[in-house]
Amino acid sequence: MHAENIDSNNFGLTDYAVFIILLLISSGIGVYYAIKDTRAKKTARQFLTAERSLHWFPVSISLMASFQSSVTILGYPAEMYLRGTQFWIVIVSSTMAALAAAEIFLPVYYDLNLSSVNQYLKIRFNSEKVRLAATFTFLFATVPYMGVVIYGPSLALSSVTPLSTAASILLIGLVCTFYTSIGGLKSVLATDILQVMMMYAGLLLVIFRGFYLVGGIDEAFRIANENGRIQFFNVGFDPYATNNLWNCVFGMGLMWSANYCCTQTEVARYCNVNSKKKSKLALYVNLIGVASMISCACLAGIAIYAFYSKCDPLERGVITKTDQLMPYFVMETLHQFPGAAGLFVCCVFSAALSTLSSGFNALAAVTWDDILSKTRLSKLSELKIKTITKLTAISYGLMSIGMAFFVGLIGSVLKAAISLAGALMGPLLGTYLLGVICPFANAVGVLTGLVIGEAFGLFVLCGSILYPKTTDQLPTTTDGCQFNVTSVYNHTLNIESPVAVEEMFLLKIFHLAFLLVPVSGFVISYIVGFVVSLATGGLDEVNQVNPLHLNPIAWHIWPKKCVPIATRSAVPSTDAAKQ
Repeated sequence: MHAENIDSNNFGLTDYAVFIILLLISSGIGVYYAIKDTRAKKTARQFLTAERSLHWFPVSISLMASFQSSVTILGYPAEMYLRGTQFWIVIVSSTMAALAAAEIFLPVYYDLNLSSVNQYLKIRFNSEKVRLAATFTFLFATVPYMGVVIYGPSLALSSVTPLSTAASILLIGLVCTFYTSIGGLKSVLATDILQVMMMYAGLLLVIFRGFYLVGGIDEAFRIANENGRIQFFNVGFDPYATNNLWNCVFGMGLMWSANYCCTQTEVARYCNVNSKKKSKLALYVNLIGVASMISCACLAGIAIYAFYSKCDPLERGVITKTDQLMPYFVMETLHQFPGAAGLFVCCVFSAALSTLSSGFNALAAVTWDDILSKTRLSKLSELKIKTITKLTAISYGLMSIGMAFFVGLIGSVLKAAISLAGALMGPLLGTYLLGVICPFANAVGVLTGLVIGEAFGLFVLCGSILYPKTTDQLPTTTDGCQFNVTSVYNHTLNIESPVAVEEMFLLKIFHLAFLLVPVSGFVISYIVGFVVSLATGGLDEVNQVNPLHLNPIAWHIWPKKCVPIATRSAVPSTDAAKQ
């Protein structure tokens, strides 16, 4: 029998103690590194990048932690519950992204020793406009994403404690802003290790409890299979649905590739490992962690679905968001165990803190290197510059807190995260890929492609909010509830209710699967950039391109007429480039 209402007062003193200890430790690590850096008189660049003093193993953990946020902890289980296991296949997408970063982009970035990844575009295309366009793309994509990351755990905390969602948003946002702004990149890496441990602990708690209650993992999968949740190779292509193999693999593959290959958040980590070989090792070891974290989140979703397969809490109206499934399950099944609910909240908060700290640090680094350092502020003393970077991180933390109050309009945290960031990051990946592997790409071409690709992505995003489509989730039931059900909530969510308008071609574009938003932006950006570069004299400019600014493979995949002999002779051999 399922309880109709879960009392938030079940979050007891032990739970609060566990939660508060996590926040104090995270803040304490930031204070420790702030004091240490002050005594060592670290520069602003050392504060933001650690200047290649990082060990590969903590970097591999941090790469995983900064990317596996509350979106994973809350969104992936909800996806298993509502649409089945097809989304689990995104593990393949993470492999694509790591390979692209390690083999295509890292060999170029590492040798240039950049403090901001956007400096690459300035060097490659000799254009400050391209660099600034990429900078503002990153800023406008990351701040809303940080808002999504704050919103997720705040929703979870408000579900299991007397705290409101607004109070929870302020709490997590301010704590993370504090320790990131004073401790720099090293404090981010140190807290990431702690937070990854908490993420695994919370997920395993849900997995073991869920499988125990339904009679074991075999029984859970049997129940899920009977109700159509087990599907890994749905190869029928549907551009309007999220639960098919192609949309999952390519949608998340492009999204993750953009993050791994052209954002300060990830690049700053693997490019500050103390050797190129170990940087690659960090990326590949990171894959193991990503795959295991995704699998744990998906298994948690299977366990929760099996438990609620006959009595859906969404259809009953006892919760109002899909992202509340995990918190509701914890409070219904684990509230009798002191500290269990607190551990789960720590899990969700840890996932958010690891991503937020990485994001705030990256935002501050990009803002200083790409914008503020070009002004008279660069003439200030090192101490004042370092203070400015800390204040910049704080300002982005406050902006992200503000964004968190609005992201609920887009739906689940998973959809919100991919829709907001994908609309801009897909086109940005197209710009960087043109730079790294296309010798005749020029500034006019890539800038045109970036603008058109982003315009399309934002157009689809805005349209999907104004004209939301009907949900494509699998059916649920309340037939097994042991009480009279009076549904007080439409479990398809108001934001995804059918719109009484004729579904013309334009509306069909708005109803494109959110996983395909980054894919469409990338394709448009790359093709437009490619064509416009050729049309504006890109072939005539190849002689001006430094071979070291491209991956060596670029000089072997294009016709010889695209690469003048004088330029080809300066290209390092592939073997030499690997050294």
